[in-house]
This record gives sequence, structure tokens and C-alpha cells, in this order.
Amino acid sequence: MGGDMWNPALAFNAKEVVFVFVETETDMIGVGEIWSFYGSTRAVVDTINHDFAPLVRGEDPHFIERIRERIGGLAPIGTMEGVMMNALSGLDIALWDLKAKILNVPLYQLLGGHSDSVYTYASGGLYGREKSIDDLATEIRDYCEDGFSGVKIKVGGLSQREDLERIAVTRKAAGPDTRVMIDALHAYSVPEALSLARKAQEHDIYWFESPVALTDTKGHSIVNKRGGIPVCANESLHGCRAFKDLIDQRATEFVHFDLCVCGGITEGLKIAAVAEAHDLPISLHAANTVCLFSASIHFAASVPNCDSVENHQVHRWLSDYAPVATMALQNGPYVSPLDTPGHGMEFLTPDFVDRITKEIAEASV
Repeated sequence: MGGDMWNPALAFNAKEVVFVFVETETDMIGVGEIWSFYGSTRAVVDTINHDFAPLVRGEDPHFIERIRERIGGLAPIGTMEGVMMNALSGLDIALWDLKAKILNVPLYQLLGGHSDSVYTYASGGLYGREKSIDDLATEIRDYCEDGFSGVKIKVGGLSQREDLERIAVTRKAAGPDTRVMIDALHAYSVPEALSLARKAQEHDIYWFESPVALTDTKGHSIVNKRGGIPVCANESLHGCRAFKDLIDQRATEFVHFDLCVCGGITEGLKIAAVAEAHDLPISLHAANTVCLFSASIHFAASVPNCDSVENHQVHRWLSDYAPVATMALQNGPYVSPLDTPGHGMEFLTPDFVDRITKEIAEASV
């Protein structure tokens, strides 16, 4: 597999993270981040530096939609729509962070302010070379003891028999009142997903995430309607129209997106509104650095139909540098948005990134 831990899609050897910085003439900085899941980050970095920067330079940071419209005009005549949307997501988060800092308000208040705390669940349950079924049980119990009342594990990386055993052990370790979610990362065909879902029903599964291929909206709909477990989808989609199609076909019960992927906070607000119009909750994927997690908490606190934010217990990069309150649990599994301007990641500056990058390079020699 190549790494000590893996999910149905890939093993983890290293992680590249791209940050986007937008700076005013008065040296005020907004920061966003980009989800780099596969391949090199070079394309997205070049897109930001060479294609986006000339269109953003000199613009009023309050006019986020106008900036997005200028950049969006490149997509129909280009061949890199996915990379562009990835880059635009990070830029959009940075612009919202900057705007909130200019106005000297926390991001969630600028976005509307619906709640001062957000439900989060413990995301883990990865596969591991030396990880036994007992180790999984211990992991789940530790999450519950930490205060979480919801846990998510991966499926689709082993045989159905082994994954059903992992599900059963998770439910037993979590207890009857804890949410248990399973995430296949698009590992199954429709018949395989239906088979697993029907057998896993007895364990009271809260949702079945990304059961079939990302582009198979009809397949998601079939699993959602016939599998007996609500489907949660799809963190790798971008654009409000793609989510509207998913919703129109009733291919999900939990509208699941990532601010680093979907088009940023601006697009996320539109997706959440479409979901609300169809009486569906949203949930935010957050498996990158603490910057994305904090931005996601602010976003979630601003909309009325947010079910949860992923509180990843493995992918927690840079959390040691952020304010302790960023990921602190309160009243069980709840996390509050930081009460500082923007999304609160003041430590994240170009100088900090340069220093950390240098330290990582020196340590790997």
C-alpha cells in the first residue's frame, strides 16, 4: 500500500498543502487553503500566481462576487476547470477572511451568524498495516471518551466480511446512542454498495458516505433509495449546479461539501441554500489543516441547516500552532468559532509558511 495508513482511495505517505494569501496595500492579509488530494500541487500554484493574480490585483476585496466572475470567465475557454475551481476555492476563502478582518468582525458574524457552536464528529477509522480490530475498538472508545457522540470509519478497503466486522466492532465500542457513519470514498459498484448497506443496517448507521463513483449520480440515488441507510454526498463535487443535480435526483440525504473544493465560501452558501430549499441538511468535509477546519466552523455557524463538521483525528496539520480554542470541544462534541476577526488563523502568514517549509525540508534530509 505504500504507507502505514490508508483509505479505499490511497495510502498516506506525504501531504502537500497550498495556502492562498491576499494582501492589501496596508499589509492586511487574508488566507485560504486548497485541498490537494492527488498529484502535484504545481498546477494549482501556477494557476493562482499566473492566471488569477493579474485579475485580482487592484480589485476591491469587498467585491468578492465580481472577482469570482472575472476568474470564472476563464473556465469555458480553458481545459483545467477542476484545477481552476480548486484554486478559486482557496482564493475565495482568503477573500472572505480578508473582508472580515477589514470590517474587524469574526467571519461567522459577517456571513450571517446563526449559532455560536457547531456539532462535530470524530473522523478516523482508517486502515493500518499493524492495526487490529481491537485497535479500532480502542480508537472508537477513545473518541467517545474525549466527548464525541459521532464517529466515522472507512469502508471499501477490505473484503465485505472484514468491513462488516469493523462496522460491528465500531457500533459496539461506540455504544447504542452514538452516531456511526461509514465512508467508502466511491469504492463500490451499485450492487456492492447495496449489498453492504443492507447487511450493515442492523448496526444503525447514520449515513453511508460516497458509496459509488463520484460521477454516478443515478447510482447514488439508487443506493439512497434502496439501501436502507441515508447517503451522504459528495465532498469532491464543485459548483452549485452539480449539487443541485444531486439533490434533484434525491441522491443524498446529507449534502456534503468541502469549502476547499466546492468553490469556496461563496459557492458553499449557495449550495447550503439549495439544500435548505429542499429541507436537507449539509455537512462539511474538513480533512486538511486547521485553517480549513476553522473556516468550516465559521461557515457552519452561519447557516441554519448544518448537521455537522468533520473533526478529523488524523489529518490535523498545523493545529499545534493555532489558538487552543480552535479545535476545543465544548459541551460534548461542539466547537465554537473563534471570536476574533476573520477565521482567526493569524499565525498563518507567508513568512510562517516559508519557515515551516524550510524546517520540513531540513528534517527530511
